[in-house]
Order: sequence, then C-alpha cells, then structure tokens
Amino acid sequence: MENRCRQHLSRVCRKREVILTGDWLAIVNPHSGGNRNGDRLAELMPALRRLVARTVLTHHAGHAEELARDSQSFDGVVAVGGDGTIFEILKGLDCRRQRIALIPAGRGNSLARDLGLMHRRGTLDVLHWQVAHTIDLMQVIVTTAEGSQSMHFAASTVALGYPAAVTLRARKLARLGKMSYAAAATVVRPSYFRARIQDGEGAPRKVFLSGFIANNTRHVANFVAFRQASLCDGRFETMEMEAGIFKQTAHNLSALSRTGIYEPYAISQATAMRLDLDAPRNLMMDGEIVSNVVAIELKMLPAALACNGPEVA
Repeated sequence: MENRCRQHLSRVCRKREVILTGDWLAIVNPHSGGNRNGDRLAELMPALRRLVARTVLTHHAGHAEELARDSQSFDGVVAVGGDGTIFEILKGLDCRRQRIALIPAGRGNSLARDLGLMHRRGTLDVLHWQVAHTIDLMQVIVTTAEGSQSMHFAASTVALGYPAAVTLRARKLARLGKMSYAAAATVVRPSYFRARIQDGEGAPRKVFLSGFIANNTRHVANFVAFRQASLCDGRFETMEMEAGIFKQTAHNLSALSRTGIYEPYAISQATAMRLDLDAPRNLMMDGEIVSNVVAIELKMLPAALACNGPEVA
C-alpha cells in the first residue's frame, strides 16, 4: 500500500518559520467535545472564515477524510475538532505537501495538549504559524477477521483491551465532555486477552494482557501516561498492561491526580511492531474504533507531518 505520509526530512524535530498564507481549507467537526462547543464555534466561525479560503462543517463519520482527500488544491488544512477529527483528516491529507493547523475542540485532545495549544483554545491564536513543527506519525496496518486490510495514520494513540473499552464507554458519556474518559475509566473492568508480539525483527513472544498501548504523545486522551514521550524522536512508546480491577484503579487514580505516584507498567520504545491476537478485538486509534481486528502492524514515520504549536517535546 502506498504511504502518502511517507518518511521524510530527518529524525530530529525541526521548526520552520512560516506564515499562514496561501489557500487553506478549514474542516470543522461541530459534534466534537460531545456537542458542547456550539457557543464557542458560533464565535469562532466568522473569524475563521475571514482567515481561510473555505470552511466546511462535517456531517457524518468519515466526512473529514472525504474533505481532506478533496483538499489537494489547498496548501493546508485547519482541523477544528478532537483527536478523532485529526485521525480522519490524516487519512486524506497529502502530508508530503500539505500542512495542518489544529484548533482543539474535542474531549481528549492528546496531540493538542502535547503541542501546547490547550491554553489558547478559545481564540485563533492556536494557529500560531510563526513556528511550524514537524512531528512523527504512526503508520498502522489493520487486518480484520474478515481478511480485509486497511492503512491508517495515528498522531497519538493506538490501543487494545482496557483502553479501547474505556474509549467506547466514554462515547456513551460524551455529555460529560472532557470528564467522560475519567468517568468511563472508573466503571470499565479490565479483562484479559492473549496475543503474540513481535518487536521489529525480533522473535514473536506470547503475552497475556489486559491492555496494550502504543503512543506517540505524552497524553492518552487527557491523561498523562507517557511522561518521557516525544513527538519527534522517531520512536513510539509501548505499555503492556496486566492488571485486575484494583491495580488498574490505583493506576487510574495516579494518572487522574497527575502525580504519577503509581505507574506499575514498564514502558518500552520501538520503531516497528506487530501484534497477532487470539480472537477479534476492538482497536482504538486516536479515539476511533475499528472492530473485529485480529492483527496490527505499527511503523514509525519520523518527521512525517508539519503542524502548528508554540511548543513540542
């Protein structure tokens, strides 16, 4: 499969002096944040329309991807939404040529948090294109039980087991906004699954886990889970979870308190990995769910995307 967001530039995070010029398309997800952004978007839209060549609202799942695929005549895309909106846009964006600017409006906003955009989320200052950053992306090839394969690009999180179950429950609690993930984490009980994991060229090893996470950002939704992670070091962090309800609850409380006093799982780094599952599972990628997954292949794409932000780690 052709990789439109192919590896380029260098393994070192770079900054480029750029101006928000040329033709830009703004893709706005009005349902981000659990439909809690109506007033904010009403204030934002007039100024946004003056700044970009065209502004379009999404109307259904997958619409952001369709709009991004049709955006090839534009120099870049302004994404107004959460991690899921960005995930859709990345599937249609030409990352070799186009840039992306984020206006965070979701419930988790993992990438925006790492980019230092959250405290500017109320204004167009988040575009902050005096400095653009090149960040890494994770290429994810997914195989389902039906035998189909698809390729995706994740800027933040790829997860199985407990984290995927929390994401599904958080959707049902979307009315709680950014607290939906914390609420979901308190009611979801971990359950175990078997898998084979192959790190790069190493031999496959059998594991019995309650959850698995591969992460490019420090944040998983609005939790700080990978304190040493970097958006631009050419590697993703992995966490293999094996916890019952009490151990997982203690870990959740540690993350919610932002103290990090209880972090029971070892964290590793990788540039490529494959997981083969014992039975079909739900896979979570940047807040989006793919069902009936039996295998995933992960590959890091260093410096694959140019995006906005006042800071990057």
